Amino acid sequence: MKGRITLLILCLISFTSINAQYQLLDNKGNRLQTYPKVTMTNPDIVAMINQVDTINLFNTISWMQQYIRDAASPEALLTQNYLLDRFEEFGLETYIHYHTYDIGQGDTLDAGNIVAIQPGTEFPDEFIIISSHYDHPDGPGADDNASGTAGVLECARILSQYSFKRTILYIPFNGEEYWMVGSYPFAQKCARENMNILGVFDFDMIGWWPSEMGEVAMYSGYSEISKSLFEYYSTVANIYRPDMPTYRLSAGDSYGGDHMPFNIYDYPALYIGDIEYHHLHPCYHQPCDTIGHGVNCFVLAEGFVQATIASVAELANGWLAPQEFSAVADQESIVLSWNEAPETVSYKLFKNNELLIQLTDNIYIDAEVEENSTYEYYVIGVKTDGSESAESNHDKASAKIPLTLPYLNDFENDILDFDLNNDSWLLYGDAHSGNNCLYTADNSDNCMNIADLRWFSIPDTVSDISLTYYLKGRISCIWANAHFFVEATTDRKTWHKLEFREHGNFNNWTEHTVSLNQFIGNPFVQIRFRLESSGSQDYQYSKKIYIDDIEINYTPCDNVKEIFQKQIFDFKVTPNPNNGTVNIITELGKPYSVYVYNIMGIKVIEKQSFSDGILDMTSLSKGIYFIRIRAENGDIVKRIVIQ
Repeated sequence: MKGRITLLILCLISFTSINAQYQLLDNKGNRLQTYPKVTMTNPDIVAMINQVDTINLFNTISWMQQYIRDAASPEALLTQNYLLDRFEEFGLETYIHYHTYDIGQGDTLDAGNIVAIQPGTEFPDEFIIISSHYDHPDGPGADDNASGTAGVLECARILSQYSFKRTILYIPFNGEEYWMVGSYPFAQKCARENMNILGVFDFDMIGWWPSEMGEVAMYSGYSEISKSLFEYYSTVANIYRPDMPTYRLSAGDSYGGDHMPFNIYDYPALYIGDIEYHHLHPCYHQPCDTIGHGVNCFVLAEGFVQATIASVAELANGWLAPQEFSAVADQESIVLSWNEAPETVSYKLFKNNELLIQLTDNIYIDAEVEENSTYEYYVIGVKTDGSESAESNHDKASAKIPLTLPYLNDFENDILDFDLNNDSWLLYGDAHSGNNCLYTADNSDNCMNIADLRWFSIPDTVSDISLTYYLKGRISCIWANAHFFVEATTDRKTWHKLEFREHGNFNNWTEHTVSLNQFIGNPFVQIRFRLESSGSQDYQYSKKIYIDDIEINYTPCDNVKEIFQKQIFDFKVTPNPNNGTVNIITELGKPYSVYVYNIMGIKVIEKQSFSDGILDMTSLSKGIYFIRIRAENGDIVKRIVIQ
């Protein structure tokens, strides 16, 4: 059993642990996840939350506070087995997610993460997680975090009595106090398996309220990726418990907790607990963290559990808006697409907040656009009775011609070829070369600064292609909650992570080269730079990035001419959208090659020695495709839709 560890030493050990564990995984995550529209209470869910019994919370906390549950101690293993038995009493399938991690002084973790599974009946591969941590290094830990673990058990006791469309996972983690060394490997596991996690509700300290704060209220923290989840959760909480209002933590999402690893791997996750005023907590990491001192407000704990049960139940059975909405533009039009939504018979598509069209397909081409003008879109689902879903995620696009490759941007004239998601991006004089570079600083709460480079095509005549850029900056933060990413997409739904930087100073310009070979043959490729952090300014320290001299270079296959630069002809495809038959007009006067690719960049049709006329694509299913015309004097790609 360890002696007491000071917070400073613990933070230093933990900080090293984060850097050692974090891996860049090219998982999809659920960054675009949206949630059901909830406007009133559901009587069945009211019946659920009315079953919350503070006696159960009291009994669980009372049992756990008997032990100092250091993550590597026998008491942690004893607690693991106690919780495992409780979940199995509820009839839930369980397993232990083991993770051996050296936390110093030769200790490894024998006790693992407890995972209890309540399978969904219709969408078993869509997951909702209710979590906590059960370890505590230097005292009884009644509030931190026997209270949160008791909340997970109470949620499981009640929700396990009902059936839901989506799967619910109940997970008390071990090792949070050593900087989430239990939840990190589990979040990595989820990312590697590309699990579809709709949201994580993490209980951490839910039982203490300072009398000087006045009437009891509930607080939650979120990073930018979890903003939609918090808006949903707070709406539901305030509908079901209006007498105990839910607010956002005033420090944003600055504190560590088991929600953080999920955020890092692009999963929405909330911190739910009393950390808003922990600086007033006389028993935080003290021997007095017991019932009556560390836990003094079971009314608050009851409210947190009820709000979470209501949110999870509404989500587990809820009607979701169409997911993964994207707006993909070329120089003539913008293609809107989204996933088909269960229970939905038609879709209302909005452009700049005005209804554009109602349709039954999940693809639409907007040809009524002006070049370089930006448009914002979203879609809602409609049921047979006319009821409407919540809004999908929003996406913006502007019609632009593709980049000509090879490409160089030294930022000497302006911020060229970029769409910027906010006004934090500036031209800055301290450049790698010349006078200017692209610069952004994170000086705001829950910042997400994105710079989208204009799209381009990569023909399959390329043997090697790469992005090179120069970078310097500083990412300094106490909770390691800031990252810089270079990402690429072929559909604006999934952004592939190519490179990242986390905590550290890199004050001198360094050259970075990233391979784009995985996108060879794709008719639509877009790159973006993203600086993202969470927490208010008080905890941000310094986050700033400088980018200069962006280049995209390639090597042609077998001495192929540089077809990238030779777009001196054009062609038309009519009609578009179409039913699988189109007329191609180039006026080249000689045969050329035609290739058709699906949205994933897979070649589905190839025609050599084709001349202007009818192209039959009726063998293809409905969807978005790209037609490439390759001639001696150029290579051009255009987007089409088969309806």
